[in-house]
Amino acid sequence: MNSSSYVTCLGLICAVGLEPEGAAAAIRAGVSGLTALPTVGNANEPIMGGAVPSIAASLHGRERVVEMLVQVLQACSGRADGTFPLQRLPVLLCTAEPERPQARLAGLLPAVESRLGFSLAREGRRHLARGHVAVFEALDLAHQAIGNGSSSACLVIAVDSMIDARNLLWLERAGRLKRGSRSDGVIPGEAAAVALVSKEPVSDSSLALRGVGAGQETATVLNDAPQWGEGMKCAVAAALRQAGIPMHEVAFRLSDASGEAYTFEDLALVQARLMSRTRECQALWHPASSVGDCGAAAGLLQLAWIEQAFARGYAPGTVALAHSGSAGGARAAAVFSGSRKGPRR
Repeated sequence: MNSSSYVTCLGLICAVGLEPEGAAAAIRAGVSGLTALPTVGNANEPIMGGAVPSIAASLHGRERVVEMLVQVLQACSGRADGTFPLQRLPVLLCTAEPERPQARLAGLLPAVESRLGFSLAREGRRHLARGHVAVFEALDLAHQAIGNGSSSACLVIAVDSMIDARNLLWLERAGRLKRGSRSDGVIPGEAAAVALVSKEPVSDSSLALRGVGAGQETATVLNDAPQWGEGMKCAVAAALRQAGIPMHEVAFRLSDASGEAYTFEDLALVQARLMSRTRECQALWHPASSVGDCGAAAGLLQLAWIEQAFARGYAPGTVALAHSGSAGGARAAAVFSGSRKGPRR
């Protein structure tokens, strides 16, 4: 990237917290928000997942998604600097991909606005129904908009619920749902998050977005093609190239991996193929172990944890790499940098 944009997480709700600071602290401490879901599997076997505790269990489908968005936007409405009133910023909404079973999401923001009592900006509004890679594509679009002067800042909003009964059935039929009798599988979760992308940092903890990359994998978790990690390699290599750094300068990585061996193998292949020099340690953080697979919101969940790691002084270096991949083969990665502060007491 010719110049950096800055990203700040304004709001996050997930299974272990209802704001970014608390959620990141809980994930770092290994707190688990995974509980038995109301839906049961074959032979009444419990299905574990990460439900947002502030959302009533009686809400399903579209109603549940709307409620998550209402709660996270209410929580973050006062967190942005006055220079960037949320109601005036172009909105990039990130949701599940259309090929995945889900609630009807057309007209989602108007339904949310009627509950909030205020409207978000109409101009520049985009709906990115791209699942796990949506946030990364939104960050790239926001950076372009800021770079060409069409906007001084953008709002990235992500929401997804993998615990919806239709989604659980889809995972089960594909042999991907983690249960007592299947250890290699997805732990479903849900989350909603809001991030501000701006030309200048709005707080001391704002992350510099250094590069974004995308790729397409032909060997997916849904087919039997040989796995070489080519799609993720292309995504990570492109992000590193934009950032102007080699793989060995990345201090720590984050992933949306949520229990499937396929995803961890993908990450290992990428590291092996792109690492030209050894380094003592390059930690891999995966928040899904606490909150489950949060689908389209997983990218902002990673970003929130990176930001808090720098803000709280436990980031193991100054450069972080986040990456995500969808079941259909889309891959995305982003490089962030922040100030490495001393630990807070």
